[in-house]
Amino acid sequence: MRYILCFVAFLFMACSTHKAPQKSLEKPILQTTNSFYANLEFEQNLSMLPTLNSTIKTNPHKYKASFFAPWHSNFKQFKKVNLFWSFSGYKSGNYYFFNKQKIPLSWFNTQIKNANTKALNSLNQKALVVQNSILKNFPTQKAILKNPFLQGEGIPFDYASDSVLNAGSAVLISHLSLDKRYAFVMSESGFGFVERKNLELFDDKRTKIYESLNFITPLKEKMPILDERRQFFFETRIGALYPYYKQDKNYYYGKIGARKYKISKKIASSFPLKFDDTHLKHQISQLLTRPYGWGGYDFERDCSLFLRDIFAPFGLYLPRNSLAQNKSFKNFDISFLNNEEKKELLKRFAKPYATLLYMKGHIMLYAGEFDDKSVALHSIWGLRLDEKQRLLIGQSVFTSLEIGKNQIPKENLLLSKLSHLSFLELNDYEVLELSSYLSKLKPPL
Repeated sequence: MRYILCFVAFLFMACSTHKAPQKSLEKPILQTTNSFYANLEFEQNLSMLPTLNSTIKTNPHKYKASFFAPWHSNFKQFKKVNLFWSFSGYKSGNYYFFNKQKIPLSWFNTQIKNANTKALNSLNQKALVVQNSILKNFPTQKAILKNPFLQGEGIPFDYASDSVLNAGSAVLISHLSLDKRYAFVMSESGFGFVERKNLELFDDKRTKIYESLNFITPLKEKMPILDERRQFFFETRIGALYPYYKQDKNYYYGKIGARKYKISKKIASSFPLKFDDTHLKHQISQLLTRPYGWGGYDFERDCSLFLRDIFAPFGLYLPRNSLAQNKSFKNFDISFLNNEEKKELLKRFAKPYATLLYMKGHIMLYAGEFDDKSVALHSIWGLRLDEKQRLLIGQSVFTSLEIGKNQIPKENLLLSKLSHLSFLELNDYEVLELSSYLSKLKPPL
């Protein structure tokens, strides 16, 4: 449950690089070819990056405990004001539909009434997600946008979208909306509304059987999976877990809800994957250069969902948002360092593919040093020029921490904003060594 509580507490810190910045004291130098896009320094080829040498202990049993946590919980301990946190914000106005027309307050009031919050915890029903679904903080399939006339807003920043629930995920239903279209659910990644048609109810006996099954995890992104009648069932998603009850030389055979399927062993493997360089690079390759998707928009990934799905196949659990991910492991405040000190610190202590790089609203995975530059893997929308302008990236990439050095103000560089390092694995000696190193650099109070 602590993972779900983290989600509620840090929901607004999910993964954003478009909050209001401090005004720049320097005039940025715009690129001359196309001022809408940031220049990527590197060809997006993973062979350029160093080999994984870190040893990380994964815990698939602990991962599955988090995965199935909703089936072992209830809604009684949660307050409505926390679960339906978005409602008051939407009623303040200044939101838009995709056609760039302002959303009237009457529309929000209608959806809030349909949310049926007075029925909270009236069902307390276990269920299984049987189709990939967007977890919404508001009972609607419409995108709710802030000022779409700004580069850092509009599509894909649907503020009603919080995450993606993969087919095969466990949820607990609190209640249904008045129109019965939506179920308000608890998932391992948070709370929200899911279309009722994408859920199948489970009793206690079925949940026990389901939890005891063996699982596979995809090796390929967005591969169509057919059911036993050769009809389309769902698309694979890196980071998902699917149950199977038998296998042969070529296929895994499973069942999600009432529908059976088979998956080729060329596109899936038993869970967990071995955490080594080959498997890690393969999983990353499936997500590299995919479009950025705030809150899982269009079933894509923002920064924290990108990292979650990279590590999930190995049985390493990361919570849903960037601040919670940073706090889940041993982390160090480096916000008091200047950029040169940060670069030296990274070269000396950061572990490729085992160190998370956190700044307010964004999180990245350290990928080592290349061409004397600290490199990070991340899904990012863009780099801030000023309060209104962005140099767009809009995808999952690896970049240096000084990308845009000659295009944006120095204080807006990723390196400048980097405030914390978080280590997936760190022994006591390494903790002591890094703590001592930082204490010598920290200015006196």
